[in-house]
Amino acid sequence: MSRVKVLIIDNNILVRRAVTSVLNKHKDIEILWLTDDSADMEKVVRHQKPDVVLLSIDDMHSNGLTILSNFRSRFPSLPIVIMSPRSTEGAEAVITGLRMGAIDFVTKPRHSNLILFAERHLEKRLEPIIRIASKIKVRKKLDEEILQSLIQPQKMFKDLTEQPSIRSSVDLVVIGGCTGGTKSLFTILSNLPENLAAPIVIVQHLPQTYAKILAEKLNANTRLMVREASNGIALQEGDVWIAPGGYHCEIGKTSYQPVLNTHRGLRENNMRPSIDILFRSAAEVYKKNTLGVILSGCGKDGLAGARAIKRAGGQIIVQDPQTAIAPELPLSIIQKGLTKEYFSPEELADEITNRVREGASKSKAHSQDTMVGNVLNF
Repeated sequence: MSRVKVLIIDNNILVRRAVTSVLNKHKDIEILWLTDDSADMEKVVRHQKPDVVLLSIDDMHSNGLTILSNFRSRFPSLPIVIMSPRSTEGAEAVITGLRMGAIDFVTKPRHSNLILFAERHLEKRLEPIIRIASKIKVRKKLDEEILQSLIQPQKMFKDLTEQPSIRSSVDLVVIGGCTGGTKSLFTILSNLPENLAAPIVIVQHLPQTYAKILAEKLNANTRLMVREASNGIALQEGDVWIAPGGYHCEIGKTSYQPVLNTHRGLRENNMRPSIDILFRSAAEVYKKNTLGVILSGCGKDGLAGARAIKRAGGQIIVQDPQTAIAPELPLSIIQKGLTKEYFSPEELADEITNRVREGASKSKAHSQDTMVGNVLNF
């Protein structure tokens, strides 16, 4: 059995020992250590050929961001997982690191002397992330998998609404992403116009504080208004809302207009926020006027939600698995026959813009026809 080789880069010996203690329980995982000022860091990587790097980045001034940048340049296929304190400073560093190409992150206590009390948290997070990261390094022939999925989709056609020959107008865009989704969001939102005629609601799997920081950083890099969602917010054209960490985000409706509802409900697919919950609620309220977008990610959260949007007559598009850090989620949407349309992040921005604009044009034309009809009938 081949072993997964993990390189830990952290100056704190307590952190290194705690992480090693957790990972040593798995016989197929091999551990290597370095500090972030090691002179031969690149030489070690080239010689040892780790499958995954656990890189400590405590804040925006950390040497870890420089290491991440160098590794992404010199070892572009090497999966890097950030270890960062659960704090505002740590969240800023993580969001920056994810935008630079790190695949995921693990939080650690703000004070390093508490790391020994975080074993349960580390056990829950580390091993699954290591497994996912090691698979990402071994890229499959995704073009062949996509082609086979398009030829032989695994869906029950009788269970789904067929794609209409004429698209319905898009009045709401919902986006879901997991591993690798953060990087894609920056590309997509930065390429959207400021006059987008539909609201956007996003679920990206993040804990508390991190979602708020993501919203702030996205807001600084797009012409749209991006904010962390809160309960009871009315949905307005051109607004972008990020589901808060640790809270589900659903579309509801008052007697006047659609609103966002946030709550702490039970986890779904072991996730909170859940893509499925957002997508299902969007399908219930906006029905065929919903555009669902699935980004890079692992697991199955988003699959049932995409199916709900399709059954309501809405549209589903996904990130091209070949451009995704983690292709599993968008590929599964294609394999299940829920869409045949996949695009790079840049192209996804164009698709969202065009489909929303197309919907706005139809609504305007309908409004003008109604006015003419009213005049004639008067």
